[in-house]
Amino acid sequence: MSADDNKPFDPFELAAAILLGIGAIGTAVAGHQSGLWGGQSVEAYGEAAALTTKASSTYNDELTTYMQDTQVDIRAKELIWESVENKDEDAGARQGGMASWMLLTQTSDAAYKYLGLPVDKRKAYWEGDSDVVLSNEELDKALETDLDDDYVQEVFGSSDDEFEAADKRFNEGRDANNKGDQFSLAGVILTVALFFAGISLIFKTSMRWVFLGMGALVLAGGLGFMATLSWA
Repeated sequence: MSADDNKPFDPFELAAAILLGIGAIGTAVAGHQSGLWGGQSVEAYGEAAALTTKASSTYNDELTTYMQDTQVDIRAKELIWESVENKDEDAGARQGGMASWMLLTQTSDAAYKYLGLPVDKRKAYWEGDSDVVLSNEELDKALETDLDDDYVQEVFGSSDDEFEAADKRFNEGRDANNKGDQFSLAGVILTVALFFAGISLIFKTSMRWVFLGMGALVLAGGLGFMATLSWA
């Protein structure tokens, strides 16, 4: 029986086994974290897609409202101007009445408000008072007032908020995906450490310590890199 047979264990094999064990555990943890971040990424991307679809639908509705308001505003202003210039008082009154009806009934609440028209008259009309009309002074005010940027922001405000929320979730998904990729990279580094530790077992000379040392350095680097990452 040789002297080596009396040793309870080989220090090199013990060191290699410890390195392999730590590397295997680290690789498993890295894979688990990568999977968790990947799940969060998929969830965020899915929500971002749903929010984008909803925002697009809202935007289309708002665009329809904007186009209708614009067309009504232009036509109402034409009628108001024609009523002022019309020498036939009856015809002018009819044109003014048509402009009043269009502004009261065909504009959105936002357009009506930004044209500076009285809210109480609009409310009374929709509550059943069909005799409500806008006065000449109110029509003149609508003629002189344009639908400005504040009106546009209010009309498209909901879709803007929804698109912003969709972008936020998309960025969160991309961030989660990047974090998952970083853990995948850590797993690759630890796998390289396992390779060096495994191949060191083949050698019977002092070279085995060289490969084991390389594996230990790579393992330390991989674990250090993992320690700097954001964990799910």
